[in-house]
Amino acid sequence: MARLFFSLKFSDRQQQQLLPYQQQALSLCPQATAVALDNLHLTLFFIGEADSRQQQQLIAAASQINSPAFTLALDHLACFAKPKILYLAPSQIPTALTDLQRQVAALCKAEGFNDIHDKYRPHVTLARHGSYDGTLTVPPLTLTISEFALYQSAQCDGSLRYKPLQRFSLL
Repeated sequence: MARLFFSLKFSDRQQQQLLPYQQQALSLCPQATAVALDNLHLTLFFIGEADSRQQQQLIAAASQINSPAFTLALDHLACFAKPKILYLAPSQIPTALTDLQRQVAALCKAEGFNDIHDKYRPHVTLARHGSYDGTLTVPPLTLTISEFALYQSAQCDGSLRYKPLQRFSLL
């Protein structure tokens, strides 16, 4: 069994571009713990535990998704009270992101996985175990999104790592 999720796939450069926003979040909440730079992502659907057969079915289904590449402007720094995470989010959610998320959610649900969240709220978790009251509008970070991936969440040398298992191109 593997712990899986679908997410937008950020390039190494895009993850580096998120670093100043993470530093700003940590300056607002110094007791928070930074998410590892190579773990920064924007979840489309959290699957949870899946066996190898389910994993292969998810990959086969996701390879059939036909969705365009799009730009995403992240400009909203805030905190979820539960769980206590500081995040960066778009103030305007692109239609292409909403459509992609709906397609991914539909294929996951068709495979028997249910979403644990009431409503999809796209965000990039920058830090955990911290709180900040209020929201902060920040200069937008505009990213071109050209792929998403199926990830595995696993412990590696005592730390949590997100490993892309299969990438899927957006046209």
